Amino acid sequence: MMDRPRRGSLDVAEPDDATEVPDGASDTDRRTRALDARARGARPRSAEWAGTRRRLLAAIAAPHPLLWLTTLALVVLDAVWLHRAGIRLDPLAPLGVAALVAVLLAVAACLGPIKSEPSLRAMALASASLIAFTVPVAILHYAAATLRLPLIDHALARAERALGFDWPTYLAWLNLHPDLNWWLSLAYHTSGPQIAVVVIVLAATRRLGRLWAFVRLFCATLLCVVVVSAVLPAVGAYAHYAPAELPVAGIETVGALWHLDALEQLRAGTFDTLVLGDVRGLVTFPSFHVCLAILTAWALAPVRFVGAPALLLNGAVIVATLGSGGHYLPDLLAGAAVAGAGLLVHRGRRQGLTRRPVRPVNAGVMRPSPIA
Repeated sequence: MMDRPRRGSLDVAEPDDATEVPDGASDTDRRTRALDARARGARPRSAEWAGTRRRLLAAIAAPHPLLWLTTLALVVLDAVWLHRAGIRLDPLAPLGVAALVAVLLAVAACLGPIKSEPSLRAMALASASLIAFTVPVAILHYAAATLRLPLIDHALARAERALGFDWPTYLAWLNLHPDLNWWLSLAYHTSGPQIAVVVIVLAATRRLGRLWAFVRLFCATLLCVVVVSAVLPAVGAYAHYAPAELPVAGIETVGALWHLDALEQLRAGTFDTLVLGDVRGLVTFPSFHVCLAILTAWALAPVRFVGAPALLLNGAVIVATLGSGGHYLPDLLAGAAVAGAGLLVHRGRRQGLTRRPVRPVNAGVMRPSPIA
């Protein structure tokens, strides 16, 4: 009979070949074979759990661990800010969002060890990252409106005129071309759905490095736009110029006015309950629609049969931002600058990783991680 492990020894799983000994073998032979099998292949249970934990964390780490830490910090900041501002958050939607993110992360973790299915894992993980980050940022940009900093609409209008652009004249021209305005409005409202297209297309074509880069750029530029708009708030061109006639045949053109009631209440301190389903974009300067259009076109550019249509569509989105979005021309330029800065940082990071010297590891070599 095999000796029992001494008290205090490591609790290890019994190797399968420990009992594969000849029928006539002595007890000494049995003990020797069992100990040899343990030494060759058995691992402590603590080590097995550590390995499993590392694999699960690796499966959900992309696009970057810092993204999850930032998301957690934003959640804490939102909770503190809303409490101090006396704004109650309707808990139903946040709990639903948290449950959805948890399910997506669980799917990504389960698919992580399956090397033949990186596309499905990437779709689940990218979706979880975007949802988890966007919701607290949306809450933050409502909370930031309670700062009640001076509006900069007059400065934006002056800058617009200095650039030679007359927004009211452009709006009147749209009224004379209702069909064109309809198509521009339609393009404007594709910005949100295009995010899903980017995730699906890049994951399906296994351009995972580019997908993670898009997620990082989306989150970084969104947070940047919200912070800038909090410091330099504006109500938008429709509210500032107050045109007597809105463009006809547009798709929800008045959406550029939806945010005014909430913005007025937030700045007056009378906003008491935040419902996620009722959140509207308060950002005027810089334009995140322009920023997102540039990032989307960049993300899909190398994909065959998709890149060219994406470029044309997002060019229309940028033009439509003036009329359908009610933005000033400086809003567009600032949004493009934010996107351009993000892409330059990404390019510099990529070049830095490419130039990183190759270091030997055992018999092989360490290759730079491929990124888009």
